[in-house]
Amino acid sequence: MTMLLMLAALIIGLIIGIPAVFSMGLATLLYFILERGLFDVPDFMIAQRTVFGLDKFALLAIPLFLLVGKVMNESGVTHRLFDFAKALVGHFRGGLGQVNILASVIFAGMSGSATADAAGLGAVEIKAMKDAKYPTKFACSITAASSLIGPVIPPSIPIVLYAIVAGVSVNQLLIAGIIPGILMALALSIFVAYQAIKYNYPTEAKASMRRIASTGKRAILPLMTPVILVGGILSGVFTATEAAAVGSLYAIILACIIYRSISLSHLYDICKRTMQDSAVIMIILAVSNIFAWILTRERVPLVFTDFITALTENYYLVMGLCLLFLLFLGMFLSSIVSITIATPVLIPLVMEVGGDPLHFGIIMILALMMGEVTPPFGMVLFAITRVGKIPFIDLVRGVVPYLIPIFILLVILIAFPQIVLFLPKLLM
Repeated sequence: MTMLLMLAALIIGLIIGIPAVFSMGLATLLYFILERGLFDVPDFMIAQRTVFGLDKFALLAIPLFLLVGKVMNESGVTHRLFDFAKALVGHFRGGLGQVNILASVIFAGMSGSATADAAGLGAVEIKAMKDAKYPTKFACSITAASSLIGPVIPPSIPIVLYAIVAGVSVNQLLIAGIIPGILMALALSIFVAYQAIKYNYPTEAKASMRRIASTGKRAILPLMTPVILVGGILSGVFTATEAAAVGSLYAIILACIIYRSISLSHLYDICKRTMQDSAVIMIILAVSNIFAWILTRERVPLVFTDFITALTENYYLVMGLCLLFLLFLGMFLSSIVSITIATPVLIPLVMEVGGDPLHFGIIMILALMMGEVTPPFGMVLFAITRVGKIPFIDLVRGVVPYLIPIFILLVILIAFPQIVLFLPKLLM
């Protein structure tokens, strides 16, 4: 009964608009009050459990990855990356739509955040597409959809967070995101080509080798960022956290010394905002740790697992149910909150039916990323609405068709786990 009241308090708090971290905190406090009484709340144990949730070296990767993305976003490299992508694929069906996707893949190796991609690179992409007479709805929709590639291809903040909560290797999970991220880009490219034929969208003139070389030369230094991050992890030279630290230093040197596009005062402002964003993630993780401890103490994961497996032990049906649950959850909660709440509950169920937590991590992140572009609380939708100056309802109508190829990819990844697991098993 106490557990049900705690969950009810959490849901009511979220419904009436209390931020997720405070909703979890109040629900946790209610649990201890009901269990022990108002004047016997175990404050020392709560503090200990909360701090314990942050006592992990791998968590340092989150602020460092955030710093890499912010520095790169504000150093002007987005124009260099977009021009290089345009020279490579602008002549394909869909023209700048294909450029949009490739630029997002490249930028994904630096930012690890869908919102950062949408707000930073998205401004460049949408302006270029509008100038080329592409419909505003198409420009904004493909920008929103392609930004979802960012948290799948390493570096990825949601991947680091899931790995810590689920207790799996951060390095392996980052590498596991590479093939699904590339397949996601390929699926969107095919859909853009179909849209281009259907609506007769323009294509760019094929770039000469000289043009490709010149834009590649301008983009080569930013392109080294994902090489350093992913290459360092793959080679075993860096852990994910160390790679993030080296990547941050490289991004600062590039922006402040080589390009001189960011002053020291601007860098200070970027670091300040990075600390603020990191603090939001950390406090969510800290509070969710005590919340997850209560769920485990009350045997909620085991009860939930027994309930579902009593209905069916079929791997594909269980994964399908988990997928539907995550898609629903992603519509109302941010991916960070969803990961911290859902992971402790779903992992025992997935493992009970023979699933792999590494594989399930990519499925979870992809499903929750779809929530970033679905109403009512899709953060990418709000970012694109502001950047693209498009009505919210028009953007929703435009982006929904692009969720179809992503959903099909999710189904394929569930049916064939080796697509996800092949690379980490081969390389690590």
